[in-house]
Amino acid sequence: MLRMQVVRDSGVGYYVRDLVPGRAEGSRVVGESPGVWTGRGVGVLGLRGTVGADEFAEVLAGQDPSGDRLLRAGRGPRAVSGVDVLFVAPKSASLLHLLGSREMAEATGAAHEAAVADAVGYLERNGCGVRRSRGGTVHRLPATGVVSAAFVHRTSRALDPHLHTHLVAANVAQGVDGLWSSLDTRRLFLHRRPLGAVYDASLRHQLSERLGVAWERGPSGRWDVAGVDPVLHRLFSQRSASIDEYVFRSGSDRPSRGLRRAAFHAERPEKESGQTVEDLRAQWRSRAADHDLDPADLVRVVGQARTAPPRGAVDRDELCTRLGITDPGRTPVGVRDLVAVVADASPSGLRADQVEQVADALTRVASAPSELGESLPSDPNSTRGGRVGFRWTAGDLDRALAPLAGNGRVAELGGDPSARDPQLTHSRGRDAGTDRATVRREFDGHGLERVRDVGSWSVER
Repeated sequence: MLRMQVVRDSGVGYYVRDLVPGRAEGSRVVGESPGVWTGRGVGVLGLRGTVGADEFAEVLAGQDPSGDRLLRAGRGPRAVSGVDVLFVAPKSASLLHLLGSREMAEATGAAHEAAVADAVGYLERNGCGVRRSRGGTVHRLPATGVVSAAFVHRTSRALDPHLHTHLVAANVAQGVDGLWSSLDTRRLFLHRRPLGAVYDASLRHQLSERLGVAWERGPSGRWDVAGVDPVLHRLFSQRSASIDEYVFRSGSDRPSRGLRRAAFHAERPEKESGQTVEDLRAQWRSRAADHDLDPADLVRVVGQARTAPPRGAVDRDELCTRLGITDPGRTPVGVRDLVAVVADASPSGLRADQVEQVADALTRVASAPSELGESLPSDPNSTRGGRVGFRWTAGDLDRALAPLAGNGRVAELGGDPSARDPQLTHSRGRDAGTDRATVRREFDGHGLERVRDVGSWSVER
């Protein structure tokens, strides 16, 4: 699961100072970890390793921490400092990480971190960009990468097991024209759904490889580790229970998303920082024992995939339903949504590059492209854009899934996503005018190294 929210200067302290005690350097199990710099953009600024409070504050303020250079305009307490991209592991994975054996805990922590890194790669290939104005026209260019810090947290505000990572992407980016400015945050938010689905699919892939777990749909529709007692889910989901109680007290028969959001904030306690994670683990085991549950039983989920019926890398029947093949009256599916659909239709998970390649294959065989929905308009004052959607037939789907061999495992998927055919990658409705090939075309064939010398630019900060 994934959430996004804007970060302002006043929120910096939460990430680098307000940590639950008990963390251990280099451990994926104990406490909340110090942040680490991640993303291709951090290397350009000379940032590496553990996140320091001062350099983190400078980057979020739009300042180059190695000098006096401003990376963007717009400063002050209300300025947008960055975007918090919150990657949340399923409750079943959190339970394996904090109540399972040490081997299970370390494997789950490593799988989560690898899935976050995989999702960051997807974000940098597809949702990371800047805006430029030239002659009154706004152009959207890709950026060289995100400047971000990843903070792994392991408890909820109710102090339940809750494995999640705050990826704080600073509101600065270097465009492929070499200039620094604000990040195109609207583009980032438009990729929220596929980014979350890619993380989930990558986590399933990682945990399936490391522990051999099987997966099943939970009540919420999200994939969960098969074999984890549902009572454990409820027992260690106190925040969800308090939100449900708030919604129930409201008397609404059909609670809206807005009501649940209000409940989330109304029932949000301050995070207690006086207990170590080892103290919490003792309390968690005691709580489980009170309900005749033994966390040691979690070891039974290991290896379940080896005894479960074979399942394909992508569920064809689910793809048929989600793509509207069984319901031709459904709205065409756009490219970003297609990535999310493919990722979620993978029971045992896929890497981000594999998801993208399956989506590419589906786009290549689509029967009927058509205009739909809102995207990134060329006019910044417009509320509509030209996103392309697609329809498929059953035959289209079979041709797209032809690379899936045998029992459905992915055959010859992988490799460097940037090495794919640029016409396939960049001409299929993904935000037009935002890739390197388009940059070259729009500027009369000039190479990227000369883009900054073409015409007169004003940088939108």
